[in-house]
Amino acid sequence: MFIALPVGMNYRTERLPVITFSLIGINTLVYLVSLFFFFRTDGESDLWIMQHLWLIPSQSFLYTYLTSMFVHAGFLHLFGNMIFLFLFGSCVEDMVGRGRFLIYYLVGGFIAEMTYIAVSPAHFMSTVPMGGASGAISACMGMYLLLRANADIEFKYFLWIFFIYLRAGEFEIPAWMAISFWFLSDIFWMVFSYLSHQRVSDVAFGAHVGGLLGGLALIGMYKRLVLPHKNEEEEPVLIINPAAAIASASDAREMTSGETPTIFLYDSGEQTGPFTLSQVQVKLRRGEISRDARYWSEGMTGWENVSDLAGNPMQ
Repeated sequence: MFIALPVGMNYRTERLPVITFSLIGINTLVYLVSLFFFFRTDGESDLWIMQHLWLIPSQSFLYTYLTSMFVHAGFLHLFGNMIFLFLFGSCVEDMVGRGRFLIYYLVGGFIAEMTYIAVSPAHFMSTVPMGGASGAISACMGMYLLLRANADIEFKYFLWIFFIYLRAGEFEIPAWMAISFWFLSDIFWMVFSYLSHQRVSDVAFGAHVGGLLGGLALIGMYKRLVLPHKNEEEEPVLIINPAAAIASASDAREMTSGETPTIFLYDSGEQTGPFTLSQVQVKLRRGEISRDARYWSEGMTGWENVSDLAGNPMQ
């Protein structure tokens, strides 16, 4: 058996992901409280929770469209969702802002729920309950895909056959490839379940598909309507060097010096990288980085002003 789990992102957040941690905390708290009552009532509380907090389309309780995003069927269900929420949510929150991320998360979860109902054979007459954060988390994945499609996602894999451990290791693949694979898998099982008029598993594949598409739509509107105005408000001060109009041969040699790219830049609300030191210095000379840009590299405890890397005093 082969299992691969995402364990890291090629991205360093600048701010503490308060909203992401809060969402993880609420999900975990709801699970722990439900577990407490499960043991106090010999399991009878699970029926009440499913009837009142899970989304059952035929009952049409409006508040369950919210509460269903915070209930889970068991520890593994919760644990898997929280890993993905931490990895993708913290990055998206850092890129779009805390308040906007919370709105996008909840709206994405609602779109996921409506998609689940739309692809269910009975639609709003369905009595099958749905719960879990995976629809809203899929929206986070869609948002991340449109924001950093070419970034790498780090995976840890385990391989064994018949309880005989073979090996474990790590690998990285681009975000667009990993997320596209998950998305196409969900589409396949969603369509198969719809055409066969039966549930092929306990996973709400339609919610995953709808959530990811919702995340793409939300970030599409963000990049079209919000980001241009945000950049105008935070107009960077460019470092203009008249000599940078002509790209010299020495610059070209610096760009291919064989250095290891370890430097990330944060400029005008966007993070880019990694770059080599030579690449950053070339960008500084050409005026491609604002005077207020900051940088971070492995081993640093915080972000520093990029002018520290200039080599010569900045003009």
